[in-house]
Formats: sequence, structure tokens, C-alpha cells
Amino acid sequence: MSPSTARGYLVHLYTTSTLLFVVLAVQWILDGRYELALVAMAITLLIDATDGALARKHRVAQTVPHIDGPLLDNVVDFVSYVFLPILFLMHAGLLLEPVWVFATLLAFSSAYGFSRTTAKQSDEGFFVGFPSYWNVVVFYAYLLDLSPALTTALVIGLSLLVFTGVRFLYVSRLPRGRLLHFILGGAWGVVALVALLIEPGPLQTALAYGSLSYVAFYTLHSFVLDRQSRRERRRRANQPRPADLNG
Repeated sequence: MSPSTARGYLVHLYTTSTLLFVVLAVQWILDGRYELALVAMAITLLIDATDGALARKHRVAQTVPHIDGPLLDNVVDFVSYVFLPILFLMHAGLLLEPVWVFATLLAFSSAYGFSRTTAKQSDEGFFVGFPSYWNVVVFYAYLLDLSPALTTALVIGLSLLVFTGVRFLYVSRLPRGRLLHFILGGAWGVVALVALLIEPGPLQTALAYGSLSYVAFYTLHSFVLDRQSRRERRRRANQPRPADLNG
């Protein structure tokens, strides 16, 4: 086995290691140890945020061509971004009754989002529709002790948003502004993790609400760049072609 092939396998192993933390999170959810489960889910986020860059750097599509990297990534992501949050929401009692109806809506919409051929517009740096960040929703629903009514409303609204053409930033593929989001996203992760690990109280609540500032920035920046991108696309489409000028 060549060194490049070995590195390709290691990248796939790194992606698949997410499943270890998925299993741990399942066990902790069933045991009612929700904080530990959220820590495990945070680790899955970290792996997902970094494995794509490693895969491109080590050219895994060429070095390990018999493994479908995007398919593997989607399988792992669906389990960690959809299945785990559903289990958490149901077991922790964060949804209104009938729980199964709202959990099924979340599952169905996410299945559509993951299978949608236009879900990722990597060349422009966007996801199309809500990109199934359900673990983030679960984190805030639990840490901020949101009412089941509000959490259910979020689940319904974001599930419906999956079916729209609204675009959200695909940070690791952004043509510009990527470093800014890496820095702010890293800071968000640290603050959120500290808020999760400290004792409940005013400081925890302040950190949790403070960390929402990056979520708001990410959302607002998504809308701004989406609007700029669409405007630029229309401008290029309306430019006269050389053949038209010569005619």
C-alpha cells in the first residue's frame, strides 16, 4: 500500500470515527446524561468541519477510488445531524405531543435535504435550504430550557425551510470570508462548550445567549452573500455576448 493510499484510508477512518461518538451519545441520551451527549455531538461537529479539507488535501477520491467519500460522509452526517437530535428531542421531552409527528417531519425533511441534488452549491459556497443543523437546535433548546412549544415551532419552521431555495453558507467552500467564519466559528464552539460544561446559573445563560451572536451573524451573512451572488449572476446573464456585439 502506497503512503498516499494509506493517508486516504486514514481520512476515511477519521470521518467514520464520528460513529464512535454517535454511539456514545446514544448511550448517554438513554441514560439521561444529556450534557455528555451534547459534548459527544459537539465532537461530531468538529470532525465534520475538518474532514472535508483533509479529504481534498489528500485527494482521497483518487487515492482510495473504491470508497465513495461523499456517500460515506452523507451516511455519517445523517446519523449525527438528524438521528441523534431526534433521539435527544424525544427522550428529553423537548417537543409537544404527539412527539412522533414532529420528529417524523424533521426526519422526512432532512431525508429530502440530504438527497436533493442541488443541496450543495460548492462552487458558490452555499447550501440550498436549511442544512439540517439540528444538533445546534438541540443544544440551544436544552441549554436555554426552551419550552416544548417554542422548540416544536422551530422544528416545524426549519423543516419547512429545507424545501425552499433559501441559501445558507457552506463555510468550508466559501470563495471569500472563509477565514473569518473559521475564527468566529471556533470562538463560538469554545464559548458554547464552556457554557455546556459549567454549572447552571447566570453565567451559563449569559454565555449561551452570547454564543447566539455567531448564529445570528452566520444567518445574516448567508442572506447578504446570497443576495450578492444572485445579483452578480443576473448581471452576468444580462451582459451582451460577443456574438451579439459583433452582430
